[in-house]
Amino acid sequence: MKAICVQVAQVLARGGLLLALTIVGVNAQDTTHPREMGLAETSWNRPSPESLQVTLDNGLVAYIAEDHRAPLTTLIAYLGVGTGHGEPGDSAALAAALRRGPQSMPGGEFQTTLSDMNADFRVTQHHETTEIMLDVPASNTRKALTLMAELLKEPSFVGAESGPQLRTSSGSIDYNYSLVNAVALFEERLYSGHPFGRSATTAKQATETITGARQLHERFMVAKNMSLAVAGDFERATVIIETRQAFKTLSAAMRPEQVPFPAIAPAKQRQLILSNAERIQGWVVVGHELPSVPVEDQAALAVMDYILGAYHLDSRLYRSSRELRGLTNDNSSFLEPGIRGPGAYSFRTYGRPEAVRLLVDITFRELNSIRDTLVTEDELFVAKGALVDGIYAKRYATAVDATQAYAKEWLTHGHHKTSSTYPQRVKTVTAEAVKAAANKYIHPDRMIVAVLGPLDKIEAAPEIESEPQLKAWGSAPR
Repeated sequence: MKAICVQVAQVLARGGLLLALTIVGVNAQDTTHPREMGLAETSWNRPSPESLQVTLDNGLVAYIAEDHRAPLTTLIAYLGVGTGHGEPGDSAALAAALRRGPQSMPGGEFQTTLSDMNADFRVTQHHETTEIMLDVPASNTRKALTLMAELLKEPSFVGAESGPQLRTSSGSIDYNYSLVNAVALFEERLYSGHPFGRSATTAKQATETITGARQLHERFMVAKNMSLAVAGDFERATVIIETRQAFKTLSAAMRPEQVPFPAIAPAKQRQLILSNAERIQGWVVVGHELPSVPVEDQAALAVMDYILGAYHLDSRLYRSSRELRGLTNDNSSFLEPGIRGPGAYSFRTYGRPEAVRLLVDITFRELNSIRDTLVTEDELFVAKGALVDGIYAKRYATAVDATQAYAKEWLTHGHHKTSSTYPQRVKTVTAEAVKAAANKYIHPDRMIVAVLGPLDKIEAAPEIESEPQLKAWGSAPR
């Protein structure tokens, strides 16, 4: 180091500031591989779920924790009912009732109450679950608990819907909803004829679904079929008492039988969906159904997904599409497992019209490559570290994070055994296990290929790397 300093001083004396900085950069840089640095194992441990868990007399399980980073309280109720339950439109009507607020608050009283509390309120419905979020200043914690309990016990089934809704598609194609519409095209085909893809007609929504929504509420919205996450700037002992008081009147009926949803029959060949839209870019979604993933496959699948395209980072899809060729800002994978029904595994990208066909081709190249060859030791090293020391740790990093992670896991599994063993399972994943997961859960020969954009420009664009026309992806494997 002394020699470097002398050299820099001599260069500076001659007026060579830039050269001096270059010398420092070249000579001081440590190029040792992280695996050879002798780094100590991380000692981080997630908070014990038992230390946060509270069970009410009616069977409701809540996770309550103090979080003094900001004067706020975040309250989320996780419900075991989603779009796949009931008759078409019933669950949507139930979500609408929840957005209207408690029946005890007619007209605009609910919205006024939210405004007076400076609250952020959202209802999000998925295929198998529904989430209700209420974020308030900590001074309104008790009031928020009472309001949430009233809403869960008796939502308003009649009236104008209020509160933000989860958008799944848009009538017009604009920048914000272009990818949303491409995903909607993909999911409409994927879940065609399945309970997850059903919807009610407008007429039916206005009549029969109200009765169906009430029946869903009576059957599924019982204390044992929901969980709570409560975290904020409060004293935990006080909020435990307030939670017990607010939610004690919820139904203590038995949880409905957890009946599996039907599987999606694998397609026999690829399916191409084209949607013309006068945009300056084309949007691509490629994928297929994801069957139930057993615990013994989850770690290898997560590692494989990270290497291939997850989390918008240094993945194979990202490198080949953006870093190497500059075709797009993003090419990522979306692994979305179901709970008791099928999930989806999709790959999403976009780019200017002349790049779209090549983006589709590159995506399929990478899908085939990870099935055909072993990943490298460096790829394994990075993926395992990121999944365990990054993503897993972040899931429990704060009280807000931990309570929500545990509440969701309790609703879907009723225990925390699977998550507790996740780090160790990831650490033991091999390159051979990654390849096996890719071959088991990725099937390029039967994927849905959805492309939305200016189709005439996409098809008329000159070849860049001898990529085929879109129609080549619509039938036999290529």
